[in-house]
Amino acid sequence: MPKHQVIRDVGQSLLGVLRAELVAAHAKAKVYLATPTAEFLRKNAPSLVLYLYDLRPSYDVRVDEKWHMEEEITDEHGEAHVVRYGRPLDLSLHYLLTASADDLADEHELLALGMRAFLDHARLSGDQLVGDSFAKGESVPVVHDDGFTLEKSSAVLGGLGAGSRLAIGYRAEARLMSGKELGRSKRVRQRIIDVFDQLRPPPGSVSAKELGVEAKPPKIVATKK
Repeated sequence: MPKHQVIRDVGQSLLGVLRAELVAAHAKAKVYLATPTAEFLRKNAPSLVLYLYDLRPSYDVRVDEKWHMEEEITDEHGEAHVVRYGRPLDLSLHYLLTASADDLADEHELLALGMRAFLDHARLSGDQLVGDSFAKGESVPVVHDDGFTLEKSSAVLGGLGAGSRLAIGYRAEARLMSGKELGRSKRVRQRIIDVFDQLRPPPGSVSAKELGVEAKPPKIVATKK
């Protein structure tokens, strides 16, 4: 079952997409998952900085999904078991993306590269997902956060002492899986039901006569003329 490192793994996955974009563009800048204080931005320019500033948990039962989650595991004897876990917590992760460079135009260029990375990879899946927190076939959507306004940006960055600077908000969706096991049962791959008709035993078995249940021939009653 996916582990509790999901928040960290989502951040590392987003970093991977940003780094790949900068490498492809031959940009001489680094990408950080860090708190964008004024000192950090100054010391690490040129850079793109991704910062998780808000986290919203909720419960969501998806279509064709049970309240309790199930996972199939194989024990040391090769037996398959179905393990039931408690309800997972759906997470809405809110990120701030900003850039730092000695020249303001370079900051804008770096920020645009970061925006293009998430534009072209709006749903992370497969090798883009870093860590063991994701189930097979799972994906992480990444969308532009319309709720990230100038006021919110100023409040977040101002509280960090970074002052007023250009930034954009993104929202990613993931799940924190419960580690509470509610029970487990053996996986039944196949059921075989034998139906035995005493009047028609299978070939080679004991006869109906030996069982004492041989069917008697029907009694023919002659009609009177």
